[in-house]
Amino acid sequence: MTTKIDTRQKRDRFWLFFSLISLSILYLNLIWRTTTDLDRLTTDSLFWAVILWSLWYKRDRFSYDSGLISSFVGWFWLSIVMTKTITLFWFESTLLPILPFSAAIALAVIASGFKGLLQYWRELFFTAFLFFPVGAMGYFLDRQTDISLWTAKVATYLLYYFGFNVANQGNEVLLFLPNFGEFQATILYPCTGGPMILLMLKLALLLSILMPLEQTQRLFLPVISIVVGFILGVIRVCILTLAIPKPAEFDYWHGSEGSQIFSTLAVVIFSLFCYWIVQQRELKIET
Repeated sequence: MTTKIDTRQKRDRFWLFFSLISLSILYLNLIWRTTTDLDRLTTDSLFWAVILWSLWYKRDRFSYDSGLISSFVGWFWLSIVMTKTITLFWFESTLLPILPFSAAIALAVIASGFKGLLQYWRELFFTAFLFFPVGAMGYFLDRQTDISLWTAKVATYLLYYFGFNVANQGNEVLLFLPNFGEFQATILYPCTGGPMILLMLKLALLLSILMPLEQTQRLFLPVISIVVGFILGVIRVCILTLAIPKPAEFDYWHGSEGSQIFSTLAVVIFSLFCYWIVQQRELKIET
């Protein structure tokens, strides 16, 4: 009897992971076809790899016990999700981030039933947070925290500290240059450090999955994400404001290349902090 149960669990586990891997390949293929964004493809591939690793690491702790009704509901929901995903029009590509979470719920119900759904809460949260559109999440963050307003204020203060004739008016930086005249820079969310903060928060979540960190270290990572992202966002706004009289320079720093430089710098700085945290943890273990 035990052998039959073990065989069934191994079979259910195999089909669960096979389905997830197939789903991830389909999702990444659709992301590439609709966006051709290599950075997003790389990042989403990393997210899938960590989610699959987390499930594989805890594979023996899960209960694979799904009934007839839960299996029917799971397969029915999965068929709806997959049918809609495959038939997406190009203008519906914004719906793609919903695919991982919706399909993950369906697979969890198929594998473990409604009662076993909660045992996957961690992985379900990952699929919801990691793949959620950064833009939509960022604009919500901006409405709640006024990051655009605070970025404009701090950038104005920083420029004033370095001797420039500047003033602040809401989310606008007013700059006067003797040789060029007066200029006005309106700070919108994409120009702030918000996108960098969200990117590093996702990386912090991945690190907390892969490493058994202490509670203080888990709290420290989001704080570093916010501080580093905000400061780099302020510096970028200062550069953009000073570059307004020079259209070529402004277009460079305002475009994807200039933005990518700051995003890369944010990830490098954050990675160094993460490396320091890991080193401190290893020192504690050794002592």
